[in-house]
Amino acid sequence: MKGFFKMKSETRKQSDKNGSLLLEELVASSDGKYNPIRMFSSDQILKETNNFDADHIIAKDRFIWYKGTIEERRVLVKKWEGDHVLSPDNVYRDISILSMMSSHKNVLKLLGCCVEFHNPVMVCEYAEKGPLQVVDKEGFPLPWSTGLKIGKEIASAITYLHTAFPRVIINREINPRNIFLDENGTAKLSSFCLCISIPKGESCVFDEEAEVYGISVDPDYYGTGLVSEKFDVYSFGVTMLFLLAGELGVQWLAAMIGEFGFPFPVSVGKLSEHFIDLIDQTIWNSDIKGLDVQVKAFFGLSLRCVRFWPGKDFLTMIDVARELKLIEGIVTASSKCLSFIE
Repeated sequence: MKGFFKMKSETRKQSDKNGSLLLEELVASSDGKYNPIRMFSSDQILKETNNFDADHIIAKDRFIWYKGTIEERRVLVKKWEGDHVLSPDNVYRDISILSMMSSHKNVLKLLGCCVEFHNPVMVCEYAEKGPLQVVDKEGFPLPWSTGLKIGKEIASAITYLHTAFPRVIINREINPRNIFLDENGTAKLSSFCLCISIPKGESCVFDEEAEVYGISVDPDYYGTGLVSEKFDVYSFGVTMLFLLAGELGVQWLAAMIGEFGFPFPVSVGKLSEHFIDLIDQTIWNSDIKGLDVQVKAFFGLSLRCVRFWPGKDFLTMIDVARELKLIEGIVTASSKCLSFIE
Protein backbone atom coordinates (compact mmCIF):
# COMPACT_ATOMS: atom_id res chain seq x y z
CA MET A 1 0.00 0.00 0.00
CA LYS A 2 2.89 2.35 0.75
CA GLY A 3 4.14 1.86 -2.81
CA PHE A 4 0.68 2.62 -4.16
CA PHE A 5 0.36 5.88 -2.23
CA LYS A 6 3.92 6.87 -3.17
CA MET A 7 3.11 6.33 -6.83
CA LYS A 8 -0.06 8.39 -6.51
CA SER A 9 1.87 11.15 -4.75
CA GLU A 10 4.47 11.24 -7.53
CA THR A 11 1.69 11.34 -10.11
CA ARG A 12 0.12 14.34 -8.36
CA LYS A 13 3.49 16.13 -8.24
CA GLN A 14 4.05 15.49 -11.94
CA SER A 15 0.53 16.64 -12.71
CA ASP A 16 0.95 19.86 -10.71
CA LYS A 17 4.31 20.62 -12.34
CA ASN A 18 3.16 19.97 -15.92
CA GLY A 19 -0.16 21.70 -15.33
CA SER A 20 1.58 24.82 -14.09
CA LEU A 21 3.98 24.92 -17.04
CA LEU A 22 1.14 24.33 -19.48
CA LEU A 23 -0.88 27.16 -17.95
CA GLU A 24 2.10 29.51 -18.33
CA GLU A 25 2.39 28.59 -22.00
CA LEU A 26 -1.35 28.98 -22.59
CA VAL A 27 -1.31 32.49 -21.10
CA ALA A 28 1.82 33.50 -23.02
CA SER A 29 0.66 32.14 -26.38
CA SER A 30 -2.88 33.51 -26.26
CA ASP A 31 -2.32 36.78 -24.39
CA GLY A 32 -4.39 35.32 -21.55
CA LYS A 33 -7.41 34.45 -23.72
CA TYR A 34 -7.07 30.68 -23.92
CA ASN A 35 -9.69 27.97 -24.25
CA PRO A 36 -10.20 25.45 -21.42
CA ILE A 37 -8.55 22.11 -22.13
CA ARG A 38 -10.06 18.83 -20.97
CA MET A 39 -7.77 16.74 -18.79
CA PHE A 40 -7.60 12.95 -19.08
CA SER A 41 -6.10 10.67 -16.43
CA SER A 42 -3.05 8.51 -17.00
CA ASP A 43 -5.27 5.47 -16.36
CA GLN A 44 -7.53 6.48 -19.26
CA ILE A 45 -4.57 7.00 -21.61
CA LEU A 46 -2.94 3.69 -20.68
CA LYS A 47 -6.22 1.83 -21.11
CA GLU A 48 -7.03 3.31 -24.50
CA THR A 49 -3.54 2.58 -25.88
CA ASN A 50 -3.12 -0.79 -24.11
CA ASN A 51 -0.18 0.62 -22.15
CA PHE A 52 1.28 2.27 -25.26
CA ASP A 53 1.35 -1.02 -27.12
CA ALA A 54 3.53 -0.94 -30.25
CA ASP A 55 0.65 -2.51 -32.19
CA HIS A 56 -1.30 0.72 -31.63
CA ILE A 57 1.35 2.92 -33.28
CA ILE A 58 0.32 4.51 -36.58
CA ALA A 59 3.16 7.01 -37.03
CA LYS A 60 6.52 7.97 -35.51
CA ASP A 61 8.51 11.17 -35.86
CA ARG A 62 9.24 13.73 -33.15
CA PHE A 63 6.20 12.18 -31.49
CA ILE A 64 4.69 8.71 -31.50
CA TRP A 65 1.05 8.52 -32.54
CA TYR A 66 -1.12 5.78 -31.04
CA LYS A 67 -4.65 4.85 -32.01
CA GLY A 68 -7.10 4.24 -29.22
CA THR A 69 -10.70 4.46 -28.04
CA ILE A 70 -11.92 6.57 -25.17
CA GLU A 71 -15.55 6.86 -24.11
CA GLU A 72 -16.50 4.87 -27.24
CA ARG A 73 -14.81 7.42 -29.49
CA ARG A 74 -11.79 6.61 -31.63
CA VAL A 75 -8.89 8.97 -30.95
CA LEU A 76 -5.22 9.55 -31.64
CA VAL A 77 -2.81 9.83 -28.72
CA LYS A 78 0.35 11.88 -29.28
CA LYS A 79 3.27 11.00 -27.02
CA TRP A 80 6.69 12.67 -26.98
CA GLU A 81 9.60 10.32 -26.36
CA GLY A 82 12.13 13.06 -25.52
CA ASP A 83 15.01 11.45 -27.39
CA HIS A 84 15.79 14.37 -29.67
CA VAL A 85 16.85 18.00 -29.52
CA LEU A 86 13.46 19.48 -28.70
CA SER A 87 12.86 20.94 -25.27
CA PRO A 88 9.89 19.78 -23.16
CA ASP A 89 8.67 23.37 -23.56
CA ASN A 90 7.84 22.47 -27.16
CA VAL A 91 5.26 19.99 -25.92
CA TYR A 92 3.44 22.73 -24.02
CA ARG A 93 3.67 24.95 -27.09
CA ASP A 94 2.16 22.20 -29.22
CA ILE A 95 -0.81 21.83 -26.89
CA SER A 96 -1.30 25.57 -26.53
CA ILE A 97 -1.29 26.47 -30.22
CA LEU A 98 -3.30 23.41 -31.22
CA SER A 99 -5.98 24.41 -28.71
CA MET A 100 -6.12 27.83 -30.37
CA MET A 101 -6.29 26.30 -33.86
CA SER A 102 -8.71 23.44 -33.21
CA SER A 103 -11.71 25.34 -34.55
CA HIS A 104 -10.19 25.27 -38.04
CA LYS A 105 -11.47 22.36 -40.13
CA ASN A 106 -8.01 21.65 -41.54
CA VAL A 107 -6.30 21.26 -38.18
CA LEU A 108 -6.28 18.01 -36.20
CA LYS A 109 -8.64 18.85 -33.36
CA LEU A 110 -7.31 18.69 -29.80
CA LEU A 111 -9.71 16.81 -27.54
CA GLY A 112 -7.64 17.13 -24.39
CA CYS A 113 -4.38 16.11 -22.76
CA CYS A 114 -2.91 14.27 -19.79
CA VAL A 115 -0.32 15.95 -17.57
CA GLU A 116 0.27 12.99 -15.25
CA PHE A 117 3.13 11.52 -17.29
CA HIS A 118 6.72 12.82 -17.31
CA ASN A 119 5.79 14.81 -20.42
CA PRO A 120 2.20 15.75 -21.30
CA VAL A 121 0.34 13.44 -23.67
CA MET A 122 -2.17 14.82 -26.17
CA VAL A 123 -5.51 13.34 -27.22
CA CYS A 124 -6.67 14.34 -30.71
CA GLU A 125 -9.47 13.51 -33.09
CA TYR A 126 -9.06 10.33 -35.11
CA ALA A 127 -7.77 10.56 -38.68
CA GLU A 128 -8.81 7.36 -40.42
CA LYS A 129 -6.36 7.58 -43.34
CA GLY A 130 -3.39 8.46 -41.16
CA PRO A 131 -0.35 10.51 -42.19
CA LEU A 132 -0.13 11.79 -45.75
CA GLN A 133 1.25 9.27 -48.25
CA VAL A 134 1.77 9.79 -51.99
CA VAL A 135 0.29 6.36 -52.63
CA ASP A 136 -2.82 4.72 -51.20
CA LYS A 137 -3.00 1.37 -49.40
CA GLU A 138 -3.06 -0.47 -52.74
CA GLY A 139 0.07 1.37 -53.90
CA PHE A 140 -1.67 3.65 -56.39
CA PRO A 141 -0.62 7.34 -56.58
CA LEU A 142 -2.91 9.97 -55.14
CA PRO A 143 -5.30 11.30 -57.78
CA TRP A 144 -4.31 14.78 -58.93
CA SER A 145 -7.56 16.27 -57.61
CA THR A 146 -6.73 14.87 -54.15
CA GLY A 147 -3.24 16.37 -54.11
CA LEU A 148 -4.58 19.75 -55.19
CA LYS A 149 -7.31 19.59 -52.53
CA ILE A 150 -4.75 18.75 -49.80
CA GLY A 151 -2.55 21.66 -50.87
CA LYS A 152 -5.47 24.09 -50.78
CA GLU A 153 -6.65 22.90 -47.37
CA ILE A 154 -3.25 23.04 -45.69
CA ALA A 155 -2.64 26.49 -47.18
CA SER A 156 -5.89 27.58 -45.55
CA ALA A 157 -4.74 26.30 -42.14
CA ILE A 158 -1.35 28.04 -42.38
CA THR A 159 -2.99 31.28 -43.51
CA TYR A 160 -5.25 31.13 -40.45
CA LEU A 161 -2.22 30.62 -38.19
CA HIS A 162 -0.55 33.67 -39.74
CA THR A 163 -3.54 35.99 -39.64
CA ALA A 164 -6.13 35.02 -36.99
CA PHE A 165 -4.30 36.08 -33.84
CA PRO A 166 -2.94 39.36 -32.43
CA ARG A 167 0.58 38.29 -33.39
CA VAL A 168 1.67 36.41 -36.51
CA ILE A 169 2.51 32.83 -35.56
CA ILE A 170 5.00 30.88 -37.68
CA ASN A 171 4.73 27.09 -37.68
CA ARG A 172 8.28 26.15 -38.81
CA GLU A 173 7.36 22.50 -39.32
CA ILE A 174 5.21 22.36 -42.45
CA ASN A 175 5.98 19.03 -44.09
CA PRO A 176 4.07 15.95 -45.34
CA ARG A 177 4.62 13.84 -42.20
CA ASN A 178 2.67 16.43 -40.16
CA ILE A 179 -0.39 16.23 -42.39
CA PHE A 180 -3.10 13.68 -41.57
CA LEU A 181 -6.17 12.70 -43.60
CA ASP A 182 -9.57 11.85 -42.17
CA GLU A 183 -12.07 9.37 -43.60
CA ASN A 184 -13.22 11.92 -46.19
CA GLY A 185 -9.67 12.74 -47.26
CA THR A 186 -9.79 16.13 -45.54
CA ALA A 187 -6.27 17.33 -44.74
CA LYS A 188 -5.41 18.09 -41.11
CA LEU A 189 -2.28 19.93 -39.97
CA SER A 190 -1.07 18.22 -36.80
CA SER A 191 2.12 19.75 -35.39
CA PHE A 192 2.65 23.14 -33.74
CA CYS A 193 5.51 22.32 -31.38
CA LEU A 194 8.00 24.64 -33.12
CA CYS A 195 5.65 27.62 -33.45
CA ILE A 196 7.03 31.05 -32.68
CA SER A 197 5.23 34.40 -32.71
CA ILE A 198 6.52 37.57 -34.31
CA PRO A 199 6.39 40.65 -32.04
CA LYS A 200 3.81 43.27 -32.98
CA GLY A 201 5.19 45.79 -35.44
CA GLU A 202 8.01 43.49 -36.53
CA SER A 203 8.36 41.40 -39.69
CA CYS A 204 10.64 38.74 -38.23
CA VAL A 205 12.01 37.36 -34.97
CA PHE A 206 15.43 36.01 -34.07
CA ASP A 207 15.56 32.44 -32.81
CA GLU A 208 18.33 29.94 -33.45
CA GLU A 209 17.52 27.56 -30.62
CA ALA A 210 14.95 25.41 -32.42
CA GLU A 211 17.68 23.47 -34.24
CA VAL A 212 15.41 22.62 -37.14
CA TYR A 213 16.90 20.76 -40.08
CA GLY A 214 15.95 19.34 -43.44
CA ILE A 215 15.02 20.37 -46.94
CA SER A 216 11.71 21.85 -45.71
CA VAL A 217 13.57 24.51 -43.70
CA ASP A 218 13.97 27.89 -45.41
CA PRO A 219 17.70 28.14 -46.33
CA ASP A 220 17.63 31.83 -45.37
CA TYR A 221 17.16 30.70 -41.75
CA TYR A 222 20.52 28.97 -41.65
CA GLY A 223 23.24 31.32 -40.45
CA THR A 224 20.83 34.12 -39.53
CA GLY A 225 18.34 32.58 -37.09
CA LEU A 226 15.70 34.97 -38.46
CA VAL A 227 12.17 33.64 -38.73
CA SER A 228 9.51 35.34 -40.85
CA GLU A 229 6.48 34.34 -42.91
CA LYS A 230 8.94 33.29 -45.62
CA PHE A 231 9.81 30.27 -43.47
CA ASP A 232 6.35 28.69 -43.75
CA VAL A 233 5.87 29.75 -47.37
CA TYR A 234 9.10 27.99 -48.32
CA SER A 235 8.19 24.86 -46.35
CA PHE A 236 4.77 24.78 -47.97
CA GLY A 237 6.39 25.07 -51.40
CA VAL A 238 8.44 21.95 -50.63
CA THR A 239 5.23 20.19 -49.56
CA MET A 240 3.65 21.15 -52.88
CA LEU A 241 6.56 19.52 -54.72
CA PHE A 242 5.98 16.41 -52.59
CA LEU A 243 2.31 16.37 -53.57
CA LEU A 244 3.37 16.47 -57.22
CA ALA A 245 6.21 13.97 -57.28
CA GLY A 246 6.63 12.44 -53.83
CA GLU A 247 10.10 12.08 -52.36
CA LEU A 248 11.59 12.44 -55.85
CA GLY A 249 10.25 15.98 -55.98
CA VAL A 250 11.87 16.86 -52.65
CA GLN A 251 15.14 15.21 -53.71
CA TRP A 252 15.08 17.23 -56.91
CA LEU A 253 14.88 20.47 -54.95
CA ALA A 254 17.71 19.32 -52.66
CA ALA A 255 19.84 18.60 -55.70
CA MET A 256 19.15 22.08 -57.09
CA ILE A 257 20.22 23.69 -53.83
CA GLY A 258 23.31 21.50 -53.65
CA GLU A 259 24.38 22.36 -57.18
CA PHE A 260 23.43 26.01 -57.48
CA GLY A 261 23.06 27.28 -53.92
CA PHE A 262 20.27 29.52 -52.68
CA PRO A 263 18.65 31.73 -53.79
CA PHE A 264 18.69 30.14 -57.20
CA PRO A 265 20.23 31.87 -60.23
CA VAL A 266 17.80 32.69 -63.01
CA SER A 267 19.39 30.07 -65.27
CA VAL A 268 18.14 27.28 -63.00
CA GLY A 269 14.64 28.06 -64.19
CA LYS A 270 15.34 26.16 -67.38
CA LEU A 271 16.07 23.01 -65.39
CA SER A 272 12.60 23.16 -63.86
CA GLU A 273 11.31 21.67 -67.10
CA HIS A 274 12.85 18.35 -66.08
CA PHE A 275 10.72 18.24 -62.94
CA ILE A 276 7.64 17.40 -64.97
CA ASP A 277 9.31 14.09 -65.87
CA LEU A 278 9.33 13.16 -62.17
CA ILE A 279 5.55 13.35 -61.87
CA ASP A 280 3.85 9.96 -61.96
CA GLN A 281 2.59 9.55 -65.50
CA THR A 282 -0.75 8.18 -64.32
CA ILE A 283 -1.65 11.72 -63.34
CA TRP A 284 -2.25 12.47 -67.01
CA ASN A 285 -4.80 9.65 -67.34
CA SER A 286 -7.50 11.80 -65.79
CA ASP A 287 -10.16 13.29 -68.04
CA ILE A 288 -10.19 16.55 -66.05
CA LYS A 289 -10.53 19.43 -68.47
CA GLY A 290 -7.56 21.75 -68.20
CA LEU A 291 -5.58 19.30 -66.04
CA ASP A 292 -2.27 20.06 -67.76
CA VAL A 293 -2.72 23.76 -67.04
CA GLN A 294 -3.61 23.02 -63.41
CA VAL A 295 -0.54 20.87 -62.88
CA LYS A 296 1.83 23.37 -64.48
CA ALA A 297 0.28 26.26 -62.55
CA PHE A 298 0.57 24.30 -59.29
CA PHE A 299 4.20 23.49 -60.07
CA GLY A 300 4.96 27.10 -60.94
CA LEU A 301 3.39 28.33 -57.70
CA SER A 302 5.50 25.85 -55.71
CA LEU A 303 8.65 27.24 -57.34
CA ARG A 304 7.63 30.76 -56.43
CA CYS A 305 7.12 29.61 -52.82
CA VAL A 306 10.70 28.33 -52.67
CA ARG A 307 11.85 31.57 -54.38
CA PHE A 308 13.18 29.85 -57.46
CA TRP A 309 13.60 33.15 -59.26
CA PRO A 310 15.55 35.95 -57.52
CA GLY A 311 13.85 39.31 -57.72
CA LYS A 312 10.30 38.00 -57.81
CA ASP A 313 7.84 39.44 -55.31
CA PHE A 314 7.64 37.55 -52.01
CA LEU A 315 4.44 35.55 -51.59
CA THR A 316 2.50 35.54 -48.33
CA MET A 317 0.35 32.53 -47.40
CA ILE A 318 -2.70 34.64 -48.18
CA ASP A 319 -1.37 34.99 -51.73
CA VAL A 320 -0.65 31.27 -51.97
CA ALA A 321 -4.08 30.24 -50.66
CA ARG A 322 -5.78 32.64 -53.07
CA GLU A 323 -3.84 31.34 -56.08
CA LEU A 324 -4.55 27.72 -55.16
CA LYS A 325 -8.28 28.50 -55.25
CA LEU A 326 -7.80 29.99 -58.69
CA ILE A 327 -5.86 26.94 -59.84
CA GLU A 328 -8.60 24.65 -58.53
CA GLY A 329 -11.08 26.58 -60.66
CA ILE A 330 -9.09 26.27 -63.87
CA VAL A 331 -10.95 24.49 -66.66
CA THR A 332 -9.16 25.96 -69.66
CA ALA A 333 -5.69 27.36 -70.19
CA SER A 334 -5.17 31.04 -69.52
CA SER A 335 -2.16 33.23 -70.10
CA LYS A 336 -2.24 34.29 -66.46
CA CYS A 337 -1.87 30.73 -65.18
CA LEU A 338 0.77 29.81 -67.73
CA SER A 339 2.81 32.84 -66.65
CA PHE A 340 3.46 31.01 -63.33
CA ILE A 341 6.05 28.83 -65.05
CA GLU A 342 7.50 31.11 -67.69
